Amino acid sequence: MKKLVVLMVAITLGLTTAVSAKMLPTTAAKLPADFKQEISKHLDYPKDAQDNYVEGEVWMKITLDENSKVRIVDLSATSPILGTYVKEELSELTIKNTSFPIGNVYFMKVKFELIN
Repeated sequence: MKKLVVLMVAITLGLTTAVSAKMLPTTAAKLPADFKQEISKHLDYPKDAQDNYVEGEVWMKITLDENSKVRIVDLSATSPILGTYVKEELSELTIKNTSFPIGNVYFMKVKFELIN
């Protein structure tokens, strides 16, 4: 009976590890500096985060669609305020006159830090 329990735990851990591994990117596409700069121009420090002394980071996978609109493929944030802000700010962003490839997925981190 003990062997069966140990075997079930091992199988469960193995499946969990396999599922987690599939979610991680094998290679991260380097975000072109001018693309990052264009996106950064549209992100200020959110007022509610400043008022509540919220600092943190937002990690996202982004791409450009066929209409040159920025699309967030995946997003993770240390604070819901910061994550929601980034989603809202980038939801309607179109990058005009761009040579960035359509459909490439890029990884970007945005850090929100209060400076005295």
